[in-house]
Amino acid sequence: MPEKRKKKQFSFALILQLFISILYSAILVHMTIVLLQQRSQGWFMYLMIYLPQLAIIVSSLIFLFILRLRHRTHSIDSTLLPMLFTFIALEATMIIPLYTEVTGITLLAPNAVVIIERFAMISAAMVFVFTAVQYFGTNASRLKLYLYLTIMAALFLAVAMPLNTGTTDLATLTVFSSSYDALLLAALICIYLVSICTYIAAVAKDRSTHSISRAAAFILMMLGNFFSMSNVALPSIIAGILYIAGIVMLTLSSKNTF
Repeated sequence: MPEKRKKKQFSFALILQLFISILYSAILVHMTIVLLQQRSQGWFMYLMIYLPQLAIIVSSLIFLFILRLRHRTHSIDSTLLPMLFTFIALEATMIIPLYTEVTGITLLAPNAVVIIERFAMISAAMVFVFTAVQYFGTNASRLKLYLYLTIMAALFLAVAMPLNTGTTDLATLTVFSSSYDALLLAALICIYLVSICTYIAAVAKDRSTHSISRAAAFILMMLGNFFSMSNVALPSIIAGILYIAGIVMLTLSSKNTF
């Protein structure tokens, strides 16, 4: 891939991450102020639920910035990582239904929120799979082709799946009154399990310190990203801790490769 094109990918991912970080922060602050004005006793709990998601977005932004500064590789990671962090940032749309409920301000239609969130969740899970598969010597060009086809399939599924979820809370996959969202959650669990097993197999194949630390980093990020879909405080806090730990490990393990 030409170096100029790679830089554009990183720049786009950085700009999008920065925009989402600022927008998410503004939404979270405004929502908290409104809850305090309404004297809602649950404001702190909402903060504990959604603040870890902001930590996930910002830590991804910092990693992308570091990667952009010292990027010198032609590996498939130059495509996978910006794409992965873009999808993870898009998952932050989960805050919009609650924001609309609290403030009465509609930023996106409920159906649009559901589609974006489904697309981001499926795509992020699949990109995690590709970050593991690349260590088995798959041709980079072919891997990119499969990746783009997979993302197109994720977009088709997100749009094609029925939207009669009954409540916008289903956008966060926390209420499963719709069988479609329950099936989506089950599919995500299977995809993440496949990713983890693939990384374990990769470590068994190459037991170097770099491979082990990198696999551990991605597994922590996977677990963190999965738990971030929860609408409960404790899993959300655990998600933030796991994801940031994974980002730190990935940064350290990438020191000599980017």
